[in-house]
Amino acid sequence: MKHRQFKLSEEAIRVIEERERETREALELRRLQGVRMYGSGLSMTLVEQVTGAARRTVADWVKAYQKEGIAGLKPGWKGGNHRKLSGEKRFELGQRLQQMTPGQALSGQTHLQSDAFWTVETVATAIEQWYGVRYRSRESYRLVLIKAGFSFQQPEGIYRSRPNEAMIADFEGETEKK
Repeated sequence: MKHRQFKLSEEAIRVIEERERETREALELRRLQGVRMYGSGLSMTLVEQVTGAARRTVADWVKAYQKEGIAGLKPGWKGGNHRKLSGEKRFELGQRLQQMTPGQALSGQTHLQSDAFWTVETVATAIEQWYGVRYRSRESYRLVLIKAGFSFQQPEGIYRSRPNEAMIADFEGETEKK
């Protein structure tokens, strides 16, 4: 049987447990728990079952903890689009969207549905044309609009069972007489 080389001290376990109570990130919590359980002497099989992570993944968490401490267990993922446009270019983009209409910014584009209002599609066209960047998700373009200070117009609900205007006027006339 192989001798385990990774063992946590009581102090290290206490620090990890404290961080487990503080974190709101599920990925970080899972990593903290995996390292704490394995470092406490529990079997790798049990750690795998509890965390749902593969043996290799748990071993990677342990290495990250040994190298960087608790900071090494924080998830490093920040989303796939966060580096496509720098902060300066995002600011510039917001300014351009505020100062121009799609018709002005994308003149000559025959497929535009509206020349007056920015839509997800027109923002996507503008970003690709101006910066050569294409996002995978429509939500990314919505976030661009929100960060540029735009709000969304919700389509007006149309009630199919609503009577026509003449019937409404007759009804209102009758109720006013009573």
